[in-house]
Order: sequence, then C-alpha cells, then structure tokens
Amino acid sequence: MSADNFQRPQLQALTLSDVVQSAQLVRGRANTGSALYPAIKELIDPRFLLNVPSFITIFPDLRLARPGLEWLTARARQLSPGENDEVLRYTRNLLLLRTELMADTDMQSRLGRRLQSISPLSAPVSDPHRQTKHPTEPIGLHQTERSFEALATLYKDTISTLSYRIQIQEKVEHLHDEIIANCIRALLWPVSGSPCCGTR
Repeated sequence: MSADNFQRPQLQALTLSDVVQSAQLVRGRANTGSALYPAIKELIDPRFLLNVPSFITIFPDLRLARPGLEWLTARARQLSPGENDEVLRYTRNLLLLRTELMADTDMQSRLGRRLQSISPLSAPVSDPHRQTKHPTEPIGLHQTERSFEALATLYKDTISTLSYRIQIQEKVEHLHDEIIANCIRALLWPVSGSPCCGTR
C-alpha cells in the first residue's frame, strides 16, 4: 500500500517515525561515531525539499519507516525508558525546531534557494577507490562528505540561528571530528513539510 493512501493519523505516525529515526541516528553518531549510511541517506535526501509533493517522496518504501515505528511501539510499552530517554529528548527537540522553522517563511525561502546548490546524498560518486574514515560507510564518499559539509554550513547559517537550539551530548573523542559533526547537523534538519500534517 502506498503511503499516499493512508489516513491522517497514519501519515502523522509515519512523520513521527521519521523524526524518531533521525534522533536514533544522531544518538548513535554522537556516542559511537558511526551510523548506517543507507539509513542516513534515506532520511536526509527527502529533506532537500521543504515542501514534498506527497508522502511517497519521503517513504518510497514503507519499510524505511520500520525502525522509528518499532521504537515508538517499544517506548509505549516501557515503564522505565532508560537509554531511550536520549532518543526521546532529541525527538522532542526536533519537533520543536520543526515548528519554529515552519513558522519562519523567510528562512524557508532562504533554505530552498541554497539547497538547490547542494548535491543530494544519492548523487553519483566518481571516486570508487577513496577510503573513508568510518567502516559503516561505503567506499568513495568524497561527494557525500561535501554534501554533509554544505548542509552543516547551511544549518549553522540558518537553522542554528533560530531561538530554539538543540544540544547534542557527544563523547569527548567525537567532539572535534568534523565528519561526525557535519553528519549530525545534517540529521538535525527538520522533517520535510507535508500538507496533510498542517505544514507548509
């Protein structure tokens, strides 16, 4: 079944699962320095569009929503969240940041203009022999690293100037790793807007 055939509550659950998965990957990147690259790519690429035409753009394969939905189900059954507290905090913060961004039409316009000059993570890689720093990422990611860097710069120039700021708890050894920092900022981009969720 296509996500575009879902009712509003189902679409809202999918949107929330996307935010949760971002929070999970931020936590993993900040604490271990690694995260599954395919999952990062699938989450970030749709965010190059602030106003997506349909949910198929965000979830071309509904299985992509599974990690976030599984976390939400497990969280609802837990009496003591434990380590999930950090994922919950990031999720809440991302939702608050998204709300503030969606209220700032001028910033949305600036983001849209500058995003046009940044290559999505799915862009072809021209150097298959270049070694990468993290073993969970495929070989030949120089273009992807440039995209992460460009997204991180744009994040610092725009979203980070909003009144609401997200504080990331990183391990000391990761604090000065530019690749990790750029990836985290890219994951902190608010989820793309959709008419069904009342966003622009």
